[in-house]
Amino acid sequence: MVADAYLLRLFVAGDEPNSRLAEQNLRALCREHLPDRHRIDIVDVTQDIESALAARIFIAPTLRVLAPRQATLYGTLSDQAKVLAALALDGAAHRH
Repeated sequence: MVADAYLLRLFVAGDEPNSRLAEQNLRALCREHLPDRHRIDIVDVTQDIESALAARIFIAPTLRVLAPRQATLYGTLSDQAKVLAALALDGAAHRH
């Protein structure tokens, strides 16, 4: 990964439809806007409740942006403009 890579942690609830949709939306957004500049860690709260509680995650799906900046988003991540803004990729910032 490159130095300005995005570290993203998505907390999901098993195979629940909103969790699946959030993962699909996040992966599609990263393919389009962050090719080779991201790492996505998926944490299934039904399998790893300790990690969720340690991160103070009480709602799934929840996206935590850990680097290069910090942000938290909830839900299916279907509002691409909102996700891009949280990643500071709105406007000209995402052009290389």
